Amino acid sequence: MHNESFGHRRSSKRRACFLAAGYLLFDKAPYLAKYHDINLDGIGAIVDKPLPVNIQVKIALNTKKKGLVLVKGKVCWCKKAQLGWRLGISFNRKLSYETTMIA
Repeated sequence: MHNESFGHRRSSKRRACFLAAGYLLFDKAPYLAKYHDINLDGIGAIVDKPLPVNIQVKIALNTKKKGLVLVKGKVCWCKKAQLGWRLGISFNRKLSYETTMIA
């Protein structure tokens, strides 16, 4: 799927998820985020405050077999939504496990 507004292409379909977890801006305090979809390349989130495009973040994902895993990524887009700010995060590296392994 090509997204003209943000200039990127998803290589795989995202799976719906309902996770409340944290993210970290590098060298900053942790923040809470709600994740609404995920695939091997990225994740969609809702946060309280907008994040600048291209900022690097660490995302805490709770996996069934590996426990808590920190995944690095960058914000690809951010827009105002009803419940805060909706954004897309592209992982720096593809996940090495299926998204169904995320609790």
